[in-house]
Amino acid sequence: MKRFDAYDFGVLGGFASISAGYPFRGKIDALPKGGVAVIQMRNTDPDAGIGWNGLSRIELPRPSTKAFLRPDDIILSTRGGRNFPYCIEERGEQVVCSPHFFVIRVMTSAILPQFLAWQMMQKPAQDHFAAGATGSYILNLKREVVESLPITIPPLAQQQHIVDLDAAMRSERAILTQLIDNRAAEMAAIARQLLAPAFQRSEQRTS
Repeated sequence: MKRFDAYDFGVLGGFASISAGYPFRGKIDALPKGGVAVIQMRNTDPDAGIGWNGLSRIELPRPSTKAFLRPDDIILSTRGGRNFPYCIEERGEQVVCSPHFFVIRVMTSAILPQFLAWQMMQKPAQDHFAAGATGSYILNLKREVVESLPITIPPLAQQQHIVDLDAAMRSERAILTQLIDNRAAEMAAIARQLLAPAFQRSEQRTS
């Protein structure tokens, strides 16, 4: 396995700004239709990422350019037992996220946003978030816990290599998942074809 070396360390708050998502009041889906896409918790999946096609497009109650997400921003879910990061890609539309996310914007060229998102997804970071979450019924992640997350910064070339490896792993997982689903569908079809006649005969005898 290739060796990876770090040359700097710190905490997340020293490398990035952290702010809350757009402060919606009331139900998002009840707002008038418009041209602003809204990322909600239901639109995210740790394996598949952000389901862009399923986003609500609404008219923003209080338009503000500061609220719009930028490419390479990271949104981090703040509720529940797992706090997953999602790196925002280039979009041809204005996008905001619900207040159930933190918006993390990298403020230094020393760390790639995609690498930071990968690092935040790993077990040490997830354990840090879990240890600092509060709430008896629904866990909530506080900003100071996110700000204090320890961060490791290897050279940029190593960061990019890790990002590429992660992308390849996700692609391979998606292909394998599709193959498994296809095989399961094939076996179900065989079962229907092979076993259905026996059940039909049984029904005929009992009718």
